[in-house]
Amino acid sequence: MEDNKIKEINFNGNVYAIEDLTPRAIEGFNALFKAQQKLNDLAVEVKIVQGGQSHLSAELEKVITEDKIKPQPPVEEEKTEK
Repeated sequence: MEDNKIKEINFNGNVYAIEDLTPRAIEGFNALFKAQQKLNDLAVEVKIVQGGQSHLSAELEKVITEDKIKPQPPVEEEKTEK
């Protein structure tokens, strides 16, 4: 059976042996990993919400079309001479 423990970590282009890390460094890496996990989770949530937003927008466009709601003509600004 293989030993599946992580023995090294790559950070900022450098490789560090796990056994050389201090408790403070381990805490820092753990915090960094949790932050990355949270960021990944938030990215998934954003995709889900964007999908819902797209669906809602399409539904609203359908309602406007079905209800024959016409947009207002653009308002032209008055031209004043100085």
